Amino acid sequence: FLIRILSMLSDNINPIIRDNKLIDIKFKFSKYTLYFRDSYLILPLSLKKLSKSFSVEEKSIFPYTFVNNSNIPLEYEDKVPSFNHFENISKDEYLIYSEEFKSKKWNLKNETIKYCSKDVISLYQVLDKFNKIIFDNFRLDCYKYPTLSSLAFAIYRSQFLGENKIPIISGKIYEDIKNSYTGGSVDVYIPYGENLYFYDVNSLYPYIMKSYAMPTGNCTYFEGEIDLSSKKYFGFFEVEVELTDQLFIPLLQKRFKTKTGTKTIASIGKWKSFYFSEEIYKGIELGYKFKVLRGYLFDKTHIFNDYVDFFYNWKMNSEKNSTYYIVSKLLLNSLYGRFGMNPIAPKHVIVSEEEAINYYNYDIIDIIPLNNGKELISYMTDWTKNGHDNVQNFLNISVPIASAITSYSRIFMHKFKTNYKTYYSDTDSLVTDTLLPNDLIGKDIGLMKLEYVSNKSVFIAPKVYGSITNKGEIVRIK
Repeated sequence: FLIRILSMLSDNINPIIRDNKLIDIKFKFSKYTLYFRDSYLILPLSLKKLSKSFSVEEKSIFPYTFVNNSNIPLEYEDKVPSFNHFENISKDEYLIYSEEFKSKKWNLKNETIKYCSKDVISLYQVLDKFNKIIFDNFRLDCYKYPTLSSLAFAIYRSQFLGENKIPIISGKIYEDIKNSYTGGSVDVYIPYGENLYFYDVNSLYPYIMKSYAMPTGNCTYFEGEIDLSSKKYFGFFEVEVELTDQLFIPLLQKRFKTKTGTKTIASIGKWKSFYFSEEIYKGIELGYKFKVLRGYLFDKTHIFNDYVDFFYNWKMNSEKNSTYYIVSKLLLNSLYGRFGMNPIAPKHVIVSEEEAINYYNYDIIDIIPLNNGKELISYMTDWTKNGHDNVQNFLNISVPIASAITSYSRIFMHKFKTNYKTYYSDTDSLVTDTLLPNDLIGKDIGLMKLEYVSNKSVFIAPKVYGSITNKGEIVRIK
């Protein structure tokens, strides 16, 4: 919708799109250059929550379902819509709002304009205050960074990286190590249970980043068998794997291509793939057998201690849901994502339907007609598709770092899954029928917190479950 309207006003529009999300739209109009961005990508919380946390003018309430009725004209003028047309407000809030219209009629057009104006003012005040905090503490202008992960990375690189050397990997090395990067472990183990406990880890990825050494320095390639029993080799190895024991919850994941897309599976049997050395060592303890074929060795350094400590202290010394509490929590959890970005992404261009033919020699990903004589074309050039040969494409990402963080996290979670009867697990959470010991519970980073207790739970698939709990009925469907 936005691009279609803008393309009617100018022939000079440059959109940046990643994973079907609009990151930035550069729009030249007359002598001005404007940038359209999604504030949710820099502050991913509701405006209502942000307004409270940043102590700015709060957004007003509005009867969304009332205005979404096509039978209601914009010129509607009568009594205040009923309570059920408002979302996420209390009866008291509704009564206070209604008091304003005791002596006058409620006008839909006026209230819509007022609501939209307050939204814009609230968001502006939040962003202005957020930018001031970032600039005062780190001398960075947050408006130069369209996403929270890019801002977190800029803060880390300018304030906390120091002399540490993060490996920038491209080409064949990137393709090899990327095979070890399979994300969090999410699965259903027992589909139904009663009297279950739902636990989450406090800031799992920041805890892992602080507590474990990461691959740094130069990358050294080797071929042939190495002595895994010494546990002194650190890096990513291509191995032949064999697991014949019937492990109820296997550790090692691998991506498989199927007819319906790529699936991540933790299986038994025999296969070949790349894995992080520390996950291989843990696998040996669990009964996996490995034959090393080749691999890449790195130095090992704790490179995130200062960053995590700084923002964790901010968080712990701030009142819950206050400005600094929210900012520190967001920046704590956003740094990891930058390292795992895919460096190979399509380009996007807006051209007339007549000019579109000039792009048909490229590998076209998508064409969206804008119904105004122009099209939004997404395409891969030889450079974007085979970006391994151009290191510029790989700057500011590091798949070894991302893979190490997720591998350490899987190892961390696996000990809970094997020590306690587990019904369901996500990247940083698990559901068990056992109360965990007190020494594993707490507010500190890396400890567990009990989210809720369920009377009955059913687990259909990863990210799909429902529970009747001490906090009401909870349903999750992704």
